[in-house]
Amino acid sequence: MFPYLKEAVSQVFRKPSTENFPAVVPEAPDGYRGRIVYHPELCINCGLCMRVCSPQCMTKTVVPLENGDQEITMEFDLGSCTFCSLCADFCSRNAIELTKDYMMVAETREDLMVRGTFIKTKPVPKAKPAAPKPAAPVDPEVPKCDNVD
Repeated sequence: MFPYLKEAVSQVFRKPSTENFPAVVPEAPDGYRGRIVYHPELCINCGLCMRVCSPQCMTKTVVPLENGDQEITMEFDLGSCTFCSLCADFCSRNAIELTKDYMMVAETREDLMVRGTFIKTKPVPKAKPAAPKPAAPVDPEVPKCDNVD
């Protein structure tokens, strides 16, 4: 009547055929390109990382502040990232780093977003150079010295 009942009852009392996830996660090998870490305090806002990113998984938001400074937020979408590491390779200040973290299970898309914010200060205007001093008048009575070799 229930063809699978016998099999189901026999499986209840057997040892599982799968293993539990290890309590200690094995370390990724050298050169593995995992989760991105962004260090906004090192960023100089050159934008080179955004130009070399093939999937265009980075966005930059610039908010002008009252004192003339800018609040810049960089956002990395790990759901679109191919982990090619070009952004980290081209970053001259090492503000982008790919770690060995491969455990990127997420319940929402927001869990796969990496953000960082920094303030870009308005440059201080350079002081204008002082006007050159006028040359001293030449006294016609003083003999000139010609050094001829």
